[in-house]
Amino acid sequence: MELFSEVYNCYFQVIKSLIEKKNYLSESELKYRIQESGFEESILYLLPKLTEPEWGFYEKRDGVYYAKLSADFYVPLNDLQRAYLKAMLLDEKIRLFLEDEEIAALYAAFADVEPLFMPEDFYYYDRFTDRDDYQDADYRKHFRMILSAIKNKEYLDILYEARPGQRVHHCYLPCRLEYSIKNDCFRLLAVEKRYVRNPRVEVLKLSRIKDMTAGGIQVSRLPDINRILQRSYDKEPVRIRIRDRRNALERAMLQFANYEKSTRKIGENTYECLIYYNKKTETELLIEILSFGPMLKVVGNEAFLRLVKERLARQAGLNYGSNHDETAKRFMPDSDCQPGS
Repeated sequence: MELFSEVYNCYFQVIKSLIEKKNYLSESELKYRIQESGFEESILYLLPKLTEPEWGFYEKRDGVYYAKLSADFYVPLNDLQRAYLKAMLLDEKIRLFLEDEEIAALYAAFADVEPLFMPEDFYYYDRFTDRDDYQDADYRKHFRMILSAIKNKEYLDILYEARPGQRVHHCYLPCRLEYSIKNDCFRLLAVEKRYVRNPRVEVLKLSRIKDMTAGGIQVSRLPDINRILQRSYDKEPVRIRIRDRRNALERAMLQFANYEKSTRKIGENTYECLIYYNKKTETELLIEILSFGPMLKVVGNEAFLRLVKERLARQAGLNYGSNHDETAKRFMPDSDCQPGS
């Protein structure tokens, strides 16, 4: 998988976006473009490479970088990329984004390509069973309507089943779709019309949407969802320590990609990560953290740490009956908690 990582990592995407511009850039603009799409340290690595003979994408003259690529330059797909795209076509969620005719055309274009992997190659051991039905016609229709509404900044009238047998009807401004790996489902982040002056984010599960129609009302811009969510965060983030064994750091960054976080290195193969969350996502975050076992250690905040200890004690009680107190102690050394140790 090393070749796959080299092709699809962040640096590849940064360079691809730069060379497709086919023009000239000032040094400050080039630095800005690299840093905007990459990491803080990306400039140190990429900027010299762009003008070295080995890569030679740009020629520097009087502080300006001129592209050395011809006007008809394009980036063709290599065999690995084609194999990856063929694998994506086998994912049932792809039908949420593409029409049947588009999928059929892509299947024809990649007819002679072996997929890089098959859906059955993956085993998900810690998922909930009530996953979304991506084949359902109404689900696909609602998904497309939401995508269109987000793009056009348009309200939707949504009939929603908040609880079994309890349906509510409201007018929402869709702002973002997010995918939960743990639940294998999509959720809609939206702002209800009656709270638009003092917006708060409502989270709707797509599987519980029973009907929707276009609201016929458009806005000039969407609310700043990130800022609204930040106001709902717990006053103290979850503080975890990651021991980078068996690619634990990479797996953690992927697992917690949908959370706002800050990560820094604090020792050899040891990292500290602050994860910001609100009460609505607390239980899911707790389960996700516990799934990492001894590679990840919770050291704060105290309220979240207490929830971790309580959950481990309950699990120990289920597994060991009357001996759960002694078992739980093995999960909770000192005042910290090291799940799965």
